[in-house]
Amino acid sequence: MLVLLAVGRANAQVTVGDNLKMNLNGVLDGGYSGVFGEGIPSNHGLNFGGSADLNGSYYNPSFLNFSVTPYYNQSRNDSGFQSLTDATGVSATTNLFTGSRYPGYVNYSYARNSTGIFGLVGTPNYTTIGNSQGFGIGWSALIPDLPTLSVSYTQGNGTGTLYGTDEESSSSTKTLNVRSSYVLSGWNLNAYYTFMKVGSDIPYFLSGESGTDFSHSTGNSAGVNGFHRLPWNGSIALSYNFSSYSGNFGSTVFGDNGTSNYDTNTQTALLSFHPTTKLTLFTNETFTDNLNGYFYQTLVNGGSGVPIMQTNSTANSFTVSSGVNYLIMPHLYTQGQITYYDQTYLGRTYNGSFVSGTLGYSKKILDTFGLSATVIESSNQWANNSLGFIGTLTAFRRFGAGWEASGGFNYAQNVQTILVTYTTSYYNYNANLHKRMGRGMQWTGAFNGSHTGFSQYAGNVSSSESASTSLALRRTNFTANYTRASGQSLLTSNGIQPIPPTPGLPQEGLIVYNGKSYGASVGLNPTSRLNITGSYAHATSDTLSNNVFSNNKNDIAYAQVQYRLRQLNVIAGYTRFFQSISAAGTPAAAQNSYFIGVSRWINFF
Repeated sequence: MLVLLAVGRANAQVTVGDNLKMNLNGVLDGGYSGVFGEGIPSNHGLNFGGSADLNGSYYNPSFLNFSVTPYYNQSRNDSGFQSLTDATGVSATTNLFTGSRYPGYVNYSYARNSTGIFGLVGTPNYTTIGNSQGFGIGWSALIPDLPTLSVSYTQGNGTGTLYGTDEESSSSTKTLNVRSSYVLSGWNLNAYYTFMKVGSDIPYFLSGESGTDFSHSTGNSAGVNGFHRLPWNGSIALSYNFSSYSGNFGSTVFGDNGTSNYDTNTQTALLSFHPTTKLTLFTNETFTDNLNGYFYQTLVNGGSGVPIMQTNSTANSFTVSSGVNYLIMPHLYTQGQITYYDQTYLGRTYNGSFVSGTLGYSKKILDTFGLSATVIESSNQWANNSLGFIGTLTAFRRFGAGWEASGGFNYAQNVQTILVTYTTSYYNYNANLHKRMGRGMQWTGAFNGSHTGFSQYAGNVSSSESASTSLALRRTNFTANYTRASGQSLLTSNGIQPIPPTPGLPQEGLIVYNGKSYGASVGLNPTSRLNITGSYAHATSDTLSNNVFSNNKNDIAYAQVQYRLRQLNVIAGYTRFFQSISAAGTPAAAQNSYFIGVSRWINFF
């Protein structure tokens, strides 16, 4: 404390030569820390660390500016780096020519001995410890009256060990993106190209065996789209996308190895007219020559990672639909639509049509409710008919002194999926209650749920429910949450990701899960100098993959007290962490750590 108090202030900025300007500030901390738990050696002693933030520019910030943020020996107990271990690393960014038509950037990051997560249905996810690094570079050309051009490249890799297992996971990614846009004869045109290379080695921790699932894939995707205004307040939008992925995957546990190689072409056209304020006419058309590749591409674009198990497919789909929207009177509207489909998959061709009609009322009924209903009739070449229904009810109302209530319910029966021989049924619901109490104080309670499955198969469903509440008072903040989820998931390069029931998806790589979690956090600010925070999260899940059952549990509790004393922050923190994976066959990971010490923010120059 005496050493940190003795550190004096410095100039706010330093200039090197005529053009280089820099500013450096940071936090120094030191104190006494310890760690103990089951299956790990106890350790305690003095601990020193800190973080810094170096910002600067050369000649002019619009010409070149940079930021470098190193940190050393930072953990969850005594900093905001959210790591269970004493993590060390750095992140750096340089921006070039930001004020010109040729802006660019370069960034780099590195982290050692840091904790991360491995995706799992329910929160919190599996916790890992490992190292990672990443690099990125980008440049753009923005010249008037010429097509824009933006190019970026990123790469990263990392390794991590799951707490509660002896297995190590690793991953690497390389991505190249090229983007361009141009306005030509009234067309707003956009084009893109993406190259991605992904490698993953994931411990087979849900099998009770020692080994890994591995996946290494390379992909290219390109596309172009355009938009143009038409008479009668109309518009046309066209798009074409192509993707090609190939790779190998398998398991060292069973010694198997597979390859995948698929190309996907997708084309869409959207045409609409709005000749009067009440009438809208529209036509949509879509074609894809690989439904399986379309599914995998959707997962990748959604950030779920590349599926570990992949299969080739020759399925294709063509659909075209036309319809009309009409406003019968204020707040009362209707829609009619007919859709023709032609699909080929699993060696057979299917064609037919859907006819749907919708009636909706948008004005609040009883100053609270809005509703709509849709009836769908479908038929195919074998004269098999089915009737589907979609209904939606919404609600919102203010009442009393500062109260607001809202909610909704959506129900569907026998609605077509991406494969026309399958139909799905589902219902979703939500409710929210909010109370404003003045002076920034408020309370919120929310509840959400969903349930979906195939109409043809009983028991093939995915469902989830969540509830949360928050209370904000003048010197107190409190939150609590609960989540329950069950269904099927897929092993990907980003971990175990939930997916809805998907017709035609192969069983390889599918994991049936049933999980729940709950947690709470509190923040107290009794005085302007004192802050007290604490949180607790608990998650349990059951998973079943390849007839291997695993019961998994995760607990983490965290508390911290900070008191500002002149130019110092006195900090005390405690963390308790527990994680077990029964199928791994190893003892559960349990760790307790604590810290008490001081930190000081210093403006070096």
